[in-house]
Amino acid sequence: MEQSPLIESNIRTIKNTLLIFLAIVGIMIIKALSGLLIPLAFAIFVGLMLQPVILYLDKKNWPYSVSITLITILTLGFLFLIGLIVFDTGAQIVDQKDKLLAQIDAKFIDIIDQLSFIPGVSSVETSGFIQTLNKLISVDFLLSTSGIVAGQLGTFTFNFILSAIYLVAVLGSIVRYEKYIGYLEGDDQKGKERLINSFLEIKTAIVSYMKVKFFTSFCTGVFFGGISWIFGVDFALFWGFLAFLLNFIPTVGSIAATIPPVLLGLIQIDSTGSFFLFIGLLIATQFIWGNVIEPLLMGSSVALNTVTVILGLVVWGYIWGVAGMLLSVPLIVLARVILAQIPDADMLVKLMGRSELKKQKA
Repeated sequence: MEQSPLIESNIRTIKNTLLIFLAIVGIMIIKALSGLLIPLAFAIFVGLMLQPVILYLDKKNWPYSVSITLITILTLGFLFLIGLIVFDTGAQIVDQKDKLLAQIDAKFIDIIDQLSFIPGVSSVETSGFIQTLNKLISVDFLLSTSGIVAGQLGTFTFNFILSAIYLVAVLGSIVRYEKYIGYLEGDDQKGKERLINSFLEIKTAIVSYMKVKFFTSFCTGVFFGGISWIFGVDFALFWGFLAFLLNFIPTVGSIAATIPPVLLGLIQIDSTGSFFLFIGLLIATQFIWGNVIEPLLMGSSVALNTVTVILGLVVWGYIWGVAGMLLSVPLIVLARVILAQIPDADMLVKLMGRSELKKQKA
């Protein structure tokens, strides 16, 4: 018996309403379990990146346990190095506090002198601002906030250990994913092929994106650090590292990475012409690597439109904060492949971007 168009329309409306409700509930659950899921997400994406390395070592007849242990140690060592760079930079800022404050004071006085033709500007006092900065960069301030620092350090340590556990588990299973999929689907050959194709699309898109993004972000960081060092801006290594890290955040990351060295350059670069040249070189670096070279290297491997990327950045930033921003593009790719398996989600998949996965009906 065929259903009337009105009944089909009502069923479709109810189904879409339930899907929206489930999506909202899912977002709330993911946000509530962020402490457990963020390390897992990082471990999965790092595992996908390192799968070729494990396969190479396996072909060289390395023991599987030795390969996993070596790769895990190297990966966690790299993360520890990142934390060490951040800590060392903070210590340097505290040690060079007097020098930085003197430079800020001199620059403020110079700016006020240049703007003295404006009524009231010459009476502006910089001492209060300098005293506030002096308190913020003091050891006493750091001690007074030691509780917050200790809490953040404890959270970081917990996430670090949890990520290590997840990473070992992911590396131990990522190479033999076909066996796990076969176990889940049993005798359903079409279902098995569908899951394998979905996994391969996710892996191909994410690995391609991460490789290109790592390369362009690394080159951007090298240029940022080199330009800062040439112009005599302090903490050049850290500005390069910051540009490398923040460039993984789509759109806003490149802007956020440019602001701190520009502000410090305003204080430390004496010549106005040199300062504007410094800004121009930083902007040109971001534009060339982010808007010219990266799209050429990326090609159509990710196939997400700009609106989808920005909305994903906002949504995942709300759910998981900075970690969600860093992982927003891989997570959108994952969501798109999952939605591609739902017949009623065709329009949403098309709006997000082209998907090369052809749905296979069981």
